[in-house]
Amino acid sequence: MVSGKQADKEFHLHNSFTYWISRLASLMQEHFNESLQQHDVTWPQWMVLNVLYHRLATTPAQVAANIGIDRSAITRLVDRLEKKGLVQRQHDGLDRRSIRLLLTERGSRLIHTLNDSANAHQRRFLEHLPSTEYRGLKGNIQKMLRAGGLDTTTLWRRI
Repeated sequence: MVSGKQADKEFHLHNSFTYWISRLASLMQEHFNESLQQHDVTWPQWMVLNVLYHRLATTPAQVAANIGIDRSAITRLVDRLEKKGLVQRQHDGLDRRSIRLLLTERGSRLIHTLNDSANAHQRRFLEHLPSTEYRGLKGNIQKMLRAGGLDTTTLWRRI
């Protein structure tokens, strides 16, 4: 890497790793959104459904932390998912102040379809990488996220 004043003079947008990661993420999300729209689900709504399906979180606060949004945003997302009949709120049996989120039967059926679509979508972008390169890429992304202060230990499952 170039350092110091030389880096400032030579920096170009197309040399920015952030630029390329952002472009890739936008492109992947754009393609996947086409599948989601067929089921009247947005990207953030799919993330909530997926987290609930895999039981990575059960409370709104846990789901929000897991997908990287704030608590007010999760409330709006859950409201929409509840209106669509995909998620239900349930009071905790031990602490009535605590709310648990559950997939409805309809939500469970839909997440299977959406996850099949997500797997096909991901394969489209990753099929050109040998498994060793994929694992290396995933590991390097985790390192970068940790360097930025994100705890990835609970977010990334072994794929």
